[in-house]
Amino acid sequence: MDITAIIPTFNGMEMLDECIKGLNIEIVVVDNGSTDGTVEMLLSKYPKIRIIKNSSNQGFAKAINQGARQVQSKYLLILNNDCIVEKNAILKMLSYVKKPKSFVATQPIVYSNDHIENIGYQVDTWVGKVNIVTQYHSQLSIFNSQIERYIYGLSATCLLIRRDIFLKVGMFDESFHSYLEDVDFFIRLSKKGYNYGPTLDASCRHIHMATSSKMGLYKQKQDLKNWVRIIIKNFPPNHIVKHFPSLFFERLRNLNGLLKAAIIRHI
Repeated sequence: MDITAIIPTFNGMEMLDECIKGLNIEIVVVDNGSTDGTVEMLLSKYPKIRIIKNSSNQGFAKAINQGARQVQSKYLLILNNDCIVEKNAILKMLSYVKKPKSFVATQPIVYSNDHIENIGYQVDTWVGKVNIVTQYHSQLSIFNSQIERYIYGLSATCLLIRRDIFLKVGMFDESFHSYLEDVDFFIRLSKKGYNYGPTLDASCRHIHMATSSKMGLYKQKQDLKNWVRIIIKNFPPNHIVKHFPSLFFERLRNLNGLLKAAIIRHI
């Protein structure tokens, strides 16, 4: 298979070990300055895996871009280190993107424990929030070149995408560091009219927030900052003006979530 898995990791040695055990494709691990023996484990157990070592945590977005630049495979499998891809899922996703409809990207159904975590998401551009999709229907595959209220996107938890398209659209925006970089990317991808969708007979298991849960208020801060980036970067000025009250109110909700998390941590 002409696929390379790009897996960023930060102090997640045990999860990473489980993640890569069942993969039979080329793998690039981008280590963001781990201090838990991740690199040593890889060198010992998986000597064929290519390792990109960063001296500090450069974030998910930059790590993926680093890997994408250094490989030549036709397809990239962007993968969280806390995600286990089920048997034959990669083959099924590859068959999906090779269909005559010119799909450029796909994801499996992502499970967390015994329930569906996501089959992608819809961006509500009137409010500036993500609605997680857990029941797929055909309307989600209808794309428009202009900003509509709802834009369907795929999750970067486990994402198969054509490398040339990923590079052409501009890869992930590294200013996002981590979180919502996939939302920003798929807004850009949908505006350019590319087709993509989920592979409904493929699945993976995700240990949700296994890394960020160890990083204090990191996720809440990133959600607030990155939504502001998405709105300024991707929404036309007249759209922002028209929907400013709902966009502003949702940012207050982000701020409230951050403050609540901060209070809980200090109790």
